[in-house]
Amino acid sequence: MIEFISQQIRDFTDIAVVGLSGGVDSTVVATLCTLALGKENVHGIHMPYNVDDVKSFNSRSVSLAEKLGINSHMVSIGLIADAINDTVFAAISGDNDDPLSTLNKGNARSRARMTTLYGISSHLNEKLKKRVRVIGTGNLSEDYIGYDTKGGDALCDLFPIGELFKSEVYQFAEVFRDMGLIDEKHIDRVPSAGLWSGQTDESELGHTYNEMEPVIKGLMNQYTMKLSDPLVKFVMDRHQNNKHKHEAPPVLKIRQFCE
Repeated sequence: MIEFISQQIRDFTDIAVVGLSGGVDSTVVATLCTLALGKENVHGIHMPYNVDDVKSFNSRSVSLAEKLGINSHMVSIGLIADAINDTVFAAISGDNDDPLSTLNKGNARSRARMTTLYGISSHLNEKLKKRVRVIGTGNLSEDYIGYDTKGGDALCDLFPIGELFKSEVYQFAEVFRDMGLIDEKHIDRVPSAGLWSGQTDESELGHTYNEMEPVIKGLMNQYTMKLSDPLVKFVMDRHQNNKHKHEAPPVLKIRQFCE
């Protein structure tokens, strides 16, 4: 499978731009891109919001980039994300308006990161005259329940691991570790979207990916599921409410009125 994925990446792009969060998903994607394209053709972008990110998530991502030998770029997105939030609040605020929610402000970080990745991708494309693409790090477990940000990490040019469950992503990481490509310290065992301080996927969702995986598989295979089961209902509701994040925007069929 590794060679199949590598060939698909080679067919798609010459140079990969990957946001490195320090999480297992970006670790696996960066490693796959390195195997497919060569270390000189992979750009790992570290995008901390604050000093805490630099010391935690991005300390691990910088170590990964050094281990893989890829191009490594540190870009702070703190001012960008804060400017987005300040601008949004100023546009909709009134005397009695509540402040933006933690989730809303956190999503600005994700969108600031994706804007940065596409800016870098465009610059490299113009400079090198090669196919440069933003490579996404989403996996099937996250995507099915819509645990990502529209216009943020839900956006990219290619999702190499978009059909892998989180458990399978860890299996890939462990294979790469055993091959000596990465170290155990590069495999983050506590997933976090890094949208605010102390945030973890499990604490926000209330369920682990291992708990949700059998339910997702059952729903995908159209097995009969007990709707009275709170976990089944949680996964179904998340999927239905968030699937728009992974669909192309609908185009209204109005051409008939223009003829």
